[in-house]
Amino acid sequence: MLRFDHIAVGCATLEQGAAYVADKTGLAIPVGGEHPMMGTHNLLMSLGIDTFFEVIAINPSAPKPSHYRWFGLDDAQFPSAKPHSWILSSDNLDEDLAKAKSLGLDLGTPTTQTRGGLTWRFAVREDGTIPLSGAAPMIMEWPDMPDHPAAKMMNLGAKINLVKIRTPHAEILNNLLNTLGNGNMPVEITDSPDTKLTATLNLNEGREVVLD
Repeated sequence: MLRFDHIAVGCATLEQGAAYVADKTGLAIPVGGEHPMMGTHNLLMSLGIDTFFEVIAINPSAPKPSHYRWFGLDDAQFPSAKPHSWILSSDNLDEDLAKAKSLGLDLGTPTTQTRGGLTWRFAVREDGTIPLSGAAPMIMEWPDMPDHPAAKMMNLGAKINLVKIRTPHAEILNNLLNTLGNGNMPVEITDSPDTKLTATLNLNEGREVVLD
């Protein structure tokens, strides 16, 4: 079974990403940490006990890795920050990746990632790209632990309402989720000539904001 884990905003710099989130929501998203293997860093806030919001960028202070970075960040262009990818957590990453491959979709190879004291497994393609022109989910697996890491992140009152993926690959994506088991995800996939990802958040004061 796959579960919705988090939404990631991509940006050229974390300062750009923080300004984008502040402009859209009025929230000052806190610093998360660094990913040594990927040469990236992030900002994080909780969206609930097992869901969170991430702003991710290349870390200019970190050495460039010898391999491609995740999230397609080596080739991505960010004139402005934007919702960039949606991430699902798996109970059995190897099995789910094999099922996806049987459908003709290469979601990557498991890698072990760290941030501070956290360790997890995350599927990354050799070329670092997100399949289906950026519309496919990225899949990861948390180790067995009492609480999801989101439970320890800053809670600023934001909750996920809907992640909408507009894509010419809607049929493939829906087939993937139906095959892997998608539970009750806040995800809507619709046909569109172009790929676009938007995220709708509910804020403390009852305001709804769309990040696009």
